[in-house]
Amino acid sequence: MAKKQNEKKAKQEPIFIVKPALKHGGLDYLHISLIALVIILIALSFSLSLFKPNSIIRNCQYGVLNNTCIQPKYNSTQAISASGKVLASYLFVNSSLSLLPYYSEPNMANASYLPNLNEWIVNVPYIDPLANNSRFSISFILSGENLSLSNSYLQSINPKLQGNDTVVSLGTVQLSGKVYCQTKPPIPVYYITDPYAPGAFSGLAKAINLSSAYPGKLNLSYDFIFTNYSAKQYSGYGVLQTQAIGNYLFCSASQKKIAQFSANLTKIFDGRPLPNDTLYQTAIGSGLNASSLNACLANSTTSLDYQAKLAAFYNVVSTPQVIVDCRYSTIPETAGYAINYTLKSINS
Repeated sequence: MAKKQNEKKAKQEPIFIVKPALKHGGLDYLHISLIALVIILIALSFSLSLFKPNSIIRNCQYGVLNNTCIQPKYNSTQAISASGKVLASYLFVNSSLSLLPYYSEPNMANASYLPNLNEWIVNVPYIDPLANNSRFSISFILSGENLSLSNSYLQSINPKLQGNDTVVSLGTVQLSGKVYCQTKPPIPVYYITDPYAPGAFSGLAKAINLSSAYPGKLNLSYDFIFTNYSAKQYSGYGVLQTQAIGNYLFCSASQKKIAQFSANLTKIFDGRPLPNDTLYQTAIGSGLNASSLNACLANSTTSLDYQAKLAAFYNVVSTPQVIVDCRYSTIPETAGYAINYTLKSINS
C-alpha cells in the first residue's frame, strides 16, 4: 500500500530536466538565462543614471546660469536709484532734454538684469510737455560692475504716416519721385521759409553764407511763403501788412541785396509785422534801387504765389527748409552735409 502511494505521489510532482549547454559539461541553460538577466538589469540601471534629469532650480530672481542662480553685484532697487542720478545730470544739457528731470517718473521705473552682458537696463517713464503731455520712456544701460551709464535710448513720437522719402546721409533726405535739376555745378539750392517762423532769419543768414562757402558751385535762391506762423498775425495786423515783409525780402533778393537788407531787418524785427514805411526805409538804407524796388513790389504777389507752389511741390510743411538739387531736403544747420553729398554723387 505504501509503495503504491509513493508511486502515485511521484507521478503528480513535475519533473524539471536541466541539460548542460555544452556537450562536455559547463553551464546549463538556466544559469545562462539568469546571468543574462543580471547583465540586462545592470545595463538598465546604468542607462537610467546617465539620463537622469537635472534638478530644476526655482525662485531665481535674476535667472539661471550654468545651473545656478545668478547673483549680480547690485540689485534692481540700486539700479533704479543709479538711473535717477543719470536723469538729474540732464539738468546741465543745453536743450529741451533739460526738462527730463522734472517730468520723469522714477517711482514707475523698472529694471532688468542682462546676465550675458553683465548690464542693467532701466526704463523710466516721462511726460513730454512739448507733445501734449504724452507719456514716453527713456532707457538707461548701466554697467553691472559699478552702475555707470553705458548708453541711453529715448522713446519719441511714432510717425502717423510712413512716406517714401529716405534718409540717405547725415542731414540729407532724398525726396521720393523728384529728379535731379543739374548733372554738374552750379546746383540749384532753394531756401524756403515763412518770415515769421522761429529761426527764419538765422537760417537765412546761414543760407547766404553758403554761396561764399561753395563759390561757383551753387545757384542759391530764396523763397518766402506764408504758413500758420503768418496766419497767427492776420487778426491783429491784417493780411497785407503781415505779408509785406515777404514782398520786401523777395525784392531784396532780386537785387542781390538780401544779405544787407536781412541784416538791417534783424535789428528792428521782433516777430511782429512792420509798417510798410519802416520796411521801405530799411530797404533803401540797405542799398536797394528805389525804382527797381517799386516795380518789383508791384508784381511781387504773383511771384510769391509761384514760390508757394514750389514749396507745395516739395511737400514743405515746416520751415525754414532747404531743397538741394531739386531732390534732397535739409535744414539750414545741416545744408552743408546735403550739398557735399550731392556734389560727391555728381562727381562719382
